[in-house]
Amino acid sequence: MNPKVSIIIPCYNSEKFVEECVLSALWQSYPETEVIAIDNESTDNTMQILHDIKNREGNLIIDTAKNIYPNCWDEARARGYELMTGDFFTVIGSDDLIETDYVANCIEVMKRSKGVIKAFQSHAMGFKAHPMGKVRTGLISYPYETREQFMELSLKRCVVNSPSVFYDASLYEMGLLETFPEKYGGAADYDLYCRLVDSGVFIYSVPTWLGFCYRWHEDQATWKVQKEEANYDKMIQDFWKEKWKDEI
Repeated sequence: MNPKVSIIIPCYNSEKFVEECVLSALWQSYPETEVIAIDNESTDNTMQILHDIKNREGNLIIDTAKNIYPNCWDEARARGYELMTGDFFTVIGSDDLIETDYVANCIEVMKRSKGVIKAFQSHAMGFKAHPMGKVRTGLISYPYETREQFMELSLKRCVVNSPSVFYDASLYEMGLLETFPEKYGGAADYDLYCRLVDSGVFIYSVPTWLGFCYRWHEDQATWKVQKEEANYDKMIQDFWKEKWKDEI
């Protein structure tokens, strides 16, 4: 029996991109896939678009979550965790896309690892809008091979592309995926990856492109987080520099 995969899509004011994103998740070649879209109190037509897709496709799970913390997807993702039934899962941005074989490729990585890998990231293919359609901007990758390399790099910048991470659902069941947006805002995932590695869960960097496509655009939450008054990255780096001072 093939393992089941949950794709969680947090959505906030995503009317420009959400249909393309959700359909790319629904149309995966891997059959044992469920798609969960969680609206984070959008003020545009995102929810209507989601319901239109559900009426046409039938197999989309839709729910909502309170929008408490700006420029982050933690509340919506947490609700997705509660609803998911997959053995594995991924959380993708509502402005991104996945190729048809993306989930199948991710499952192949997990199968080959024979239970060793509990979380991994793969290369992302950047793309952006163009008058003639979409144009690829090149691969986004974060190469490292060891836990020590990951820790050293993480004291300078986040080296995980959040929506390209594929997880074993047991990490959620063990309570290892809690984040603290009340402390770190939209950078809370940065802290999460450090805590996972600190807990013995290595986030493998798969040195190939499996089919995740990362959309560049001016309204990305990433840019908005960087413009906030608090320097969350420095707060996270200072904490882990002190925590890991005797290890690296």
